Amino acid sequence: MLVGIAESLYGMLEFFSGHRRILNLGLEISSVTGTFVNRNYFAGYLLMVIPLSLGYFFSRSAVQRSRFMSWRHRLSSLDGKSLLIAFGIVLMILGLLFSASRMGIVSLLLSFSLISFLFRESQKGQKFSKSVVLIFGLALLWAVWIGVDAVISRFFTASESFKDRWMFWVNTFQIFKDFPLLGSGLGTFAHIFPTYRSFHIRGLITHAENDFLQLLSEVGVIGVGLLLIVFIFLFLRAVLAIRSMHSGDPKKYIGIGGMVGILALIFHSLVERNIQVPANAFLYTFIFALILRVSLAKKGEELLW
Repeated sequence: MLVGIAESLYGMLEFFSGHRRILNLGLEISSVTGTFVNRNYFAGYLLMVIPLSLGYFFSRSAVQRSRFMSWRHRLSSLDGKSLLIAFGIVLMILGLLFSASRMGIVSLLLSFSLISFLFRESQKGQKFSKSVVLIFGLALLWAVWIGVDAVISRFFTASESFKDRWMFWVNTFQIFKDFPLLGSGLGTFAHIFPTYRSFHIRGLITHAENDFLQLLSEVGVIGVGLLLIVFIFLFLRAVLAIRSMHSGDPKKYIGIGGMVGILALIFHSLVERNIQVPANAFLYTFIFALILRVSLAKKGEELLW
């Protein structure tokens, strides 16, 4: 969480100060990117940190809160650390918004919506969703006050970007068609793609702008199938275990937040290169391990955060 806040603060400082450089490197930035060279990599990192931070925020007072408490009592019961955490979350949401990563913003909203549906019968899940809407609303109001014209304009220029990505995907799918079972080999995309490229572009293409399609072309149906079986089994097991937790169990919030982060990066990776970024891959693995540990915790077992 501290890294996410620091990245957001640094990125907004560079962007809004007019300096618009990353650590004095020659690369000029056109949006908030933190220390990442690409806005989408930065957004992918925040997509995982923001939900997990929200889960930690709500877990801190899950035991003390009563369902009969009004929102005024809940707000007044927050201690200084909780308020600082909430402020940090708002800063990270601002960082995500001003990254102008279209699919990053959409992915976060989609993942929260899906988790809200999965936990629709859980009273704590409903409170989680309502509180998330409140925090997002505060961040959005702050963003509007600063100015979101550049962010909005990015959504109206999506068609050109999609055309370029579509060409990448079509050519990558041709690789899969030639190597359907075992793929061309893990890590061979950059070497084999020029053979299938049907459009002109300067430089070396190292990724397909879709992590899963690229993986399919490299390891084939067998490789992707095995990964999907393991992922679906572990993720559904975690969902069922976390849903069954007591409504006052703080681990439930950590689990929900982690699952939102996992789903958000998956959605984002459908149109971007994200899981291949080392920082994002490490955090993704850590969060997935965390929600598995939470789901395997015994009733009444306390975990150290």
